[in-house]
Amino acid sequence: MNRTRVVAVDELEVGMYIAELDRPWLETPFLFQGFFVRDQDEIDELKVHCKHVYVSEDDVPDELTTQLKIPNARLLPINGNGKAHASKKRRFSWRSLFRRDEKIKDEQALNRFKQTGVFYREQATLKEEMLTATGVHRNAIVTVKDVMSDIRQAGSLDLGRVEEVITPMVDSVLRNPAALACLLRMQKVNDYLYHHSIASSIWATILGRQIGLHREDLDIVAMGAILLDVGKTQLPAEILEKPDKLDKKELELMRRHVQFGLDMLEKASGVDARVLDMVAHHHERHNGTGYPQGLKGTAIPVFGRIAGIVDAYDAMITPRPYAQLVSSYHALRRLRVLADVEFQAEIIEQFTKAIGVFPTGTLVELSSGEIGVVTKQNRIRRLRPEVMIIMGADKQFLDQFRVIDLNEETVSSDTQLSLWIENALPAGSHGIDPTEFYIE
Repeated sequence: MNRTRVVAVDELEVGMYIAELDRPWLETPFLFQGFFVRDQDEIDELKVHCKHVYVSEDDVPDELTTQLKIPNARLLPINGNGKAHASKKRRFSWRSLFRRDEKIKDEQALNRFKQTGVFYREQATLKEEMLTATGVHRNAIVTVKDVMSDIRQAGSLDLGRVEEVITPMVDSVLRNPAALACLLRMQKVNDYLYHHSIASSIWATILGRQIGLHREDLDIVAMGAILLDVGKTQLPAEILEKPDKLDKKELELMRRHVQFGLDMLEKASGVDARVLDMVAHHHERHNGTGYPQGLKGTAIPVFGRIAGIVDAYDAMITPRPYAQLVSSYHALRRLRVLADVEFQAEIIEQFTKAIGVFPTGTLVELSSGEIGVVTKQNRIRRLRPEVMIIMGADKQFLDQFRVIDLNEETVSSDTQLSLWIENALPAGSHGIDPTEFYIE
């Protein structure tokens, strides 16, 4: 049993391992239970939400030790005064990140990256954009499915048709990114390959919008993401649809989809080098455990790092023959644990901010046991959105649904229990289809 001691937040120091809080974890911005205090900013954030926390006096949990590659980890090295210390966290700059990307040879593109930080304002409400986004998404499915089918048959890629899909998708994300994101979470996936291609493109565009990429670069990142798995069209269906774990020979063949995709793109004319980067490096990992080259850290081009995160995130939240889907919340938790292990922490942080902890359309279970659908985000307190309650604590549909704002209603009217989101649920839980419910 792990030993802990109570520490007032005013007495916290960098390097301490927080095992528990004085309130539910979901009431705070910290996405996973148990974490190292990395800098003063995290201490300041804890002060906003907690009065005291529980600091571990034992070894760091084995799982976290392994994931963070910390041998024989305790809290952190202790200095002569008996206080924990840690290296000072370096402030992150998107501009310096892009300046270090040696893959960018085009001077005009490089100058745009030096000015990264465009601020985009929402130009439409979610309700207004949903209708347009629905048409954009439907057209993307039809077009990408046709393009993938043509590739399987002829082995050639029609980039012009793909570009026709990219432009309206990027336009929609710029007007209101929540609309297409909401549709992705509510979609019924019949063919993983083309649905995943579209979803990866949308997630990458939403992330690009968040970090302030210029419009021309948003088109590039959207194009690259939609083509990440184009090489899989050259793989046998029995490999793609196998419900069990691939054997060594099958895994080697599966990994060749990266080169198949690059071969296909190199035959096409006018493909941006960063699109090639995304296809080539979306399976590389920050710690060098990825493939095909085993690149590490900043050796992976920026767009390749973005591609890796959105590809992994969508794979986790989408049904696949060989893996069980998880909710967006649990996918983000997993990414946060892998920060600076498999993926760059700063990009994960921006991605989390871009899509939200409990996005619109997410199925959630409240602390009261009731089930609801998130209908509106709270921009200030992102863990307390507006929720439409559709099931009671007995998991039976209510005769009349009701909408509550968790920022205002902190206690259940039925049980007088404290009210918060206890858990996020995968789409389809309890037989619920979110598309049946009106999203404000």
